Amino acid sequence: MIDQDQAPATPATTPAATPAPTAGIDWASSDHAVAIVDAHGVQQDRFTITHTAPGLRQLVARLHRAGVDEVAIERPDGPVVDALLGADLGVVVIAPNQVKNLRSRYGSAGNKDDGFDAYVLADTLRTDRTRLRPLTRDSDATITLRMTVRSRLDLATYRSKGKTAGQPAVSGGAPGRIRTYAPASGGRCSIP
Repeated sequence: MIDQDQAPATPATTPAATPAPTAGIDWASSDHAVAIVDAHGVQQDRFTITHTAPGLRQLVARLHRAGVDEVAIERPDGPVVDALLGADLGVVVIAPNQVKNLRSRYGSAGNKDDGFDAYVLADTLRTDRTRLRPLTRDSDATITLRMTVRSRLDLATYRSKGKTAGQPAVSGGAPGRIRTYAPASGGRCSIP
């Protein structure tokens, strides 16, 4: 009989942790399709959310309730991405042309279906996670620079529209013609 103190050491066997579910969001202008898949690729939930502040709060709450840690999406910026990063969720970008090509993995006929694309995004994140790079939050300096550039572009657009608003179309190219056809005193046209 072997004494417990003399028993050979065996490595502790602990069950492998089940990976967290992943989510995919198919971006649209007014609402977004969302799919959540488990570690085996089975769709656990599918829903749409509106592109509003309450809709984004609802999205984050549902993802947290489902245990999602990472989300795949087709755009690297915007309010949806900001809300996800702000909620400490990992965000991975998969370009729209890649999603189009990935549909063939699942036997899609190529027709655009937002819910199906959300599933493709979520499942691709699940299967190809090691090949994908998550987004990181922008630094304060980057945010400031982006706001400054955006303000500068807005100002330039405003100035260019203001310069031509209400002016005749040919003012930039031939000022002499405008004087030629502009009414003079007494209703006559003057020749430059």
